Amino acid sequence: MSPRQYYTTDALVLRSRKYREADGLLVLLTRRLGKVHAVAKGIFKPTSSMRGGTQLLTLNQMQLYESKGLYTVTQSECQEAFLLLHDQLDSMVAASCWAELLETLLPEAQQDEELFNLALSGLYALSLDAAPLIRLGLETRLLNSLGYQPVLDKCADCLKEVDTERRLYFSTETGGIVCAKCRKPNDSVISKEATALWQGLGRIDFSKLNRIKGKVEVVKQLDDILEIWISAQAGKPLKSWNVIKMMGGIIND
Repeated sequence: MSPRQYYTTDALVLRSRKYREADGLLVLLTRRLGKVHAVAKGIFKPTSSMRGGTQLLTLNQMQLYESKGLYTVTQSECQEAFLLLHDQLDSMVAASCWAELLETLLPEAQQDEELFNLALSGLYALSLDAAPLIRLGLETRLLNSLGYQPVLDKCADCLKEVDTERRLYFSTETGGIVCAKCRKPNDSVISKEATALWQGLGRIDFSKLNRIKGKVEVVKQLDDILEIWISAQAGKPLKSWNVIKMMGGIIND
């Protein structure tokens, strides 16, 4: 019989669903273990002592044990409930999109302190301000951290400078912006303003993202192209984007 390995770690609950009767199956982003799936027994019972420490989009200190590759939550204490997220619909939608993005793109069981801190900072930021550029800035920062940063400073195909180009295009196949000579029929038009905004979001200090002012049409174009790029990396679109679109596209214009 394999011995049980116990861990105590900070954990963000990215997703929660019922698993057998009153048990829960959680997707956690942990500080010590990275992204893991864990069973939390009895959490859907009203009398469960772990109910408050296993809620969606909360930061908790958890004790987990691992046996045969499966984690089980034995104790959990909520450290931060992010109550402001639950009081504002736009913030909750943006945070749900952030959690789904983390779940989709992060590799399984790979510990990364920097990515955990980015995920946590994202929830704090969105609980205070769900402005579109906060969400896009988080997406850009995560893509860059995972090595999914596209080529934005020259044509990704011919590698020539594009400063004199009248119109630029974005190619998911090539992995960045392309010039008019290298474009293919399915490539998306991207303005120089949207390209510059994308580059800026990846460089600016995270705490200053809410100070950036972008034209609505430029932000909308970047939002659309980021969606295409993320879908290409993930192999599928995020379900949360449908909710954002039903709310009128970019929230908090």
